[in-house]
Amino acid sequence: MRNKSKLHPGKVIHLFSEIQNHLHNGTISHELNQIAKSTRDKEILEICTRAADCLEIEIDTKFYKVNIEQHSHSLQTLVKHIKKAKELFDKVIEIIPDSNPKWTESLFKATESQLISLSNYYSLLDKIPDITDIHGEPIKIGDLVAIDCKDEKDRSYQHYGLITPSQQGFRVAHFFTGATVKVQNSLVEKGFGYVHEVSYSPEWIVKEHLSDSIPFSQVEGRIKESRKEERRVWNKLSYNCEHWARQMFCGEPICTQIEELRNNSN
Repeated sequence: MRNKSKLHPGKVIHLFSEIQNHLHNGTISHELNQIAKSTRDKEILEICTRAADCLEIEIDTKFYKVNIEQHSHSLQTLVKHIKKAKELFDKVIEIIPDSNPKWTESLFKATESQLISLSNYYSLLDKIPDITDIHGEPIKIGDLVAIDCKDEKDRSYQHYGLITPSQQGFRVAHFFTGATVKVQNSLVEKGFGYVHEVSYSPEWIVKEHLSDSIPFSQVEGRIKESRKEERRVWNKLSYNCEHWARQMFCGEPICTQIEELRNNSN
């Protein structure tokens, strides 16, 4: 008795072709680019690169600006796109038993692996991107941060602060002296210090992460106590912004820039 003849391979191969045309019509590449250029989150950038490698396409990961809304919109588009590809693959599954494996086996395995991988990558992208500094280091509440500044003689120094939370996002608590709150003020020798907060921007780079074993409430308590001190003397050498920030951070008023500051005072 003759075996039942197999389905002509053209139909199933055409479905495989439709799936690849769908995956490579430029939409996925565009949306991965949109996600990559709107974050410095290293994990997200790595996932975007792996998704691109899966499709053997190239994406541009050059950062443009933080845009969480763009991330969300692009991810929704990617999810809809993979859903359409899976619907086509479901049609393949329906007719594959009647097809000759000589023509379909390798295509089936490769396409199945591709769709599973992409689905996993998109699941991993479904997160709120980390807020990071300019080096891609995630910012966390309680972190010790610093921003590059210049004194009145154009000499470089770092102004220190601490990451604090607010309803509007991360802020930086810092200790300064001068008539305004601008951290780029001239680095005067001494004056009265003030505790102030500014909105976080990526130029504030992470110097140290707050240990997971130390609750932020401990740091927050020190900051609150510091605010109560009236007319606290700010001194470039004995108690400056870094002394304050590290005292809030770890309990000890330390300045790692002290030798350089002394040399610049001469």
